[in-house]
Amino acid sequence: MWTCVLCNQTFQNPNQIHYCGDKTIDDFLIGKSDKTIDLFNHFITKYKEVGDIKLHATKTMIALSANKRFAYIIKLGKDFIDIVFPFKEPFEDNYCFRKIAAVPGSNDYNHHLRIYLPEDVNDEVLTYMKKAYINGKDI
Repeated sequence: MWTCVLCNQTFQNPNQIHYCGDKTIDDFLIGKSDKTIDLFNHFITKYKEVGDIKLHATKTMIALSANKRFAYIIKLGKDFIDIVFPFKEPFEDNYCFRKIAAVPGSNDYNHHLRIYLPEDVNDEVLTYMKKAYINGKDI
């Protein structure tokens, strides 16, 4: 593990590119509706039931990590949250992802999920949350 001397974040790879800014999770929640904050909290609570996670505020999004980053909250909308799970293969046969896109220059596929209601974090979504978490544990 490598620890950045500027921000104290830990990474698996030495000198990994990252954001050392002073943005916090609370900065992303400022001015958001109660519904959006509740959805955010619900999603994080459900992930904590899957395993130990850390949240990292970056310049433009919130990253979730175990040993490495495995999911990203990319938008906190008026009444929804958008999440991206990067996987090495496209999981086309699903009902939960609104978009699956190859990441240019890599062998990853970003799986985009939009949550409007707490019950949107259903069994199918939990299955993909667990897959992403396993990737983050680097098992």
